[in-house]
Amino acid sequence: MADVHKKTTVALLGAGYIVDFHFNALRLLPNVEVKAICDLKRQQAENFAQLKGVPNVYTDLGEMLANEQLDVVHVLTPPQIHFQTSSQIIEAGVDIMSEKPLCHTVNYCEQLREQASTQNRTIGVTNNFLYMPVYEKLVADWRSGRLGKIDQIDIVWNKELGQLRGGPFGTWMLQTPTNILFEVAPHSFVHLIHLLGGQPDSITVDVHDKVKLPRGLEFYRQWEIRGWKGNTSIRLRFSFLDGYPEHYIQVHGTNATARADFEHNTYVCQAHTPLPFDVDHYANVVVPARQAIRQARSTLSHFVLSKMGIVKSAGGPYAESIARTVASFYEGRKGGTLDERITPALGQAAVTLGEWVVRELDLPTVPEKVAPTVKPPLESPSQKATVLVIGGTGFIGQSLVRHLCQAGHGVRILSRDPNNCPAELSHLGVELTKGDFTNPDSVATALDGIRYVYHLARGFGNTWPEYLKSDVEPTRKVAELCLAQGIERLFYASSIAIYNAGKKSSVITEKTPAHPGIIRVSPYARSKVENERLLLDLYRDKGLPLVIFRPGIVLGHGGSPYHWGVVAWPYNSVCRIWGSGNNKLPIVLVDDVADAMVRALDVPDIEGESYNLASQPCITANEYIDEFEQRAGILLQRVLTSNWRYYLGEMAKWGIKSIGRDPNAAFPNYADIKSRSFASVFDSSKAEQQLGWLPVSDRETLIREGLHVPVDEFLK
Repeated sequence: MADVHKKTTVALLGAGYIVDFHFNALRLLPNVEVKAICDLKRQQAENFAQLKGVPNVYTDLGEMLANEQLDVVHVLTPPQIHFQTSSQIIEAGVDIMSEKPLCHTVNYCEQLREQASTQNRTIGVTNNFLYMPVYEKLVADWRSGRLGKIDQIDIVWNKELGQLRGGPFGTWMLQTPTNILFEVAPHSFVHLIHLLGGQPDSITVDVHDKVKLPRGLEFYRQWEIRGWKGNTSIRLRFSFLDGYPEHYIQVHGTNATARADFEHNTYVCQAHTPLPFDVDHYANVVVPARQAIRQARSTLSHFVLSKMGIVKSAGGPYAESIARTVASFYEGRKGGTLDERITPALGQAAVTLGEWVVRELDLPTVPEKVAPTVKPPLESPSQKATVLVIGGTGFIGQSLVRHLCQAGHGVRILSRDPNNCPAELSHLGVELTKGDFTNPDSVATALDGIRYVYHLARGFGNTWPEYLKSDVEPTRKVAELCLAQGIERLFYASSIAIYNAGKKSSVITEKTPAHPGIIRVSPYARSKVENERLLLDLYRDKGLPLVIFRPGIVLGHGGSPYHWGVVAWPYNSVCRIWGSGNNKLPIVLVDDVADAMVRALDVPDIEGESYNLASQPCITANEYIDEFEQRAGILLQRVLTSNWRYYLGEMAKWGIKSIGRDPNAAFPNYADIKSRSFASVFDSSKAEQQLGWLPVSDRETLIREGLHVPVDEFLK
């Protein structure tokens, strides 16, 4: 049992997606201090530490355990390394709060639990959805007998798995078809086992919709697991397709039926009333509807009040559930007994069910030992690389690499994960160098023997300080390294997002200045402007051989038809059109952008120049959506939003954030909103004249190559 008066010191192992949720949960606990974060990617860990005020950063777990006096480590790593990291932590005499699964095999779970028992250490497993109030209401009604004898349980997880489209394909989850059973499925497995009080008596399994991924990987997008526990039928369904998201548990009993909806944070229980038959039917429609509306209002109110700072909160329902899970662990750790929902026994039971499903499928099993990273099927470089493409695995980057190879240039790609390189690029005979443009050492290594550099990478973030660290500063260092290496020409991909394109009578050329209001409210646009400024300063002051490109709305093979430059896509079924949607858009095919970039290699005396890249405007947003619907055979919900209406909505959001003292709340700019309707005309004649560039301007071809091809690829 932990000392209740002692300050609890904590470290975070892993700086990925889930770390924010755990940190925010810990921040709500009294007498708990996060002392360190450890991740193999130092830059990622340092960024998080700086943003959250975590004092110490490590890339080696052993070093962190030796240097820090820790009580608990939160294990937030991929599943396949849970055992070795957790075992090392327990051996150091430290307790563990582990993300699910406990380990990726039952054997490892058993070893870890035995080790923890021997060392008198506590292990908790974060089964996040078990602590959502809607689930707790379902459990309470089940255990009270309100539902009667349970005869059916349906658990549904219908959510798109984004990694299937864009990777990273090197993640453990995608390495075998069954790894998903130990990465995502445990969320539903623990629900089933917790409700049943143990494993099912029998199961059968069906999988469908096999897709081929890069590097020879395979994945099944639809799963159905059926079974029995006594006279209770069980069905678990997983779908990882794009579509309307659903995540719920439906329980049918002899007295009532109940549904816990995790996606909408509602719980509804339907049972007969003392009313006459027809009135009872009416009541069973109206009463649950009122309950759902009341709960939905509560969820929305909580969100707004938390944004205003009136309610102290970890975030939305999912974040609140994680916060309650973490709080339960620390309370149980102090008291000496953990809640059943976070015990390693339940965590192991979920893995046991996963292995049972694997056996029923007769598919490749999860390896006992972590397999080495699989190398992509690279062909030998066709020739010595003289061109470095930073961001070569991105949408525009892939097209650029293809065009460079077709033009006879030797190409090297700087990639965070060479194993994630698309097969169509790896077979071109390009060189792949592991690295990140935010890491100057890896850029310096990649520049060896290089004459030309294309910088297409970009940083990410929500705030200007994040963009400064992840985009602006790395771009400056790339440019300085190019100067030191004597690079013959550096090409930088900027954006037309810097312009005010909302004026009907305006023609935008390369001399059109960036709009100050847009720069103020958009960290992305601001980073592009700042990068251009610092690169041009280096051109004027130190002779940096620089050329800048500003592509328009880029469409084509490999891109998403849900392009935010055309309309806003809050959901794939809903398109929110900027203004009337009748202005012709500055669309350009991705292959034409790549063509312009390759042409600029051989054109003399263009250092210091910038080029807008857009075809002759001939397609409006409404026409784009018409073609999308016809090609896909679907009906999209089209919402016309006037500029002023959208602006007032942004004003309301700003007001809520300002009341909550959000330091990143920026007062909306009307020009920024109006610009998205693209009332202005983009003039790309400079690129046509100086580069000999002839982009496709035929409307039929633009629609076929820019829209039909991506629709077919995306919805295939």
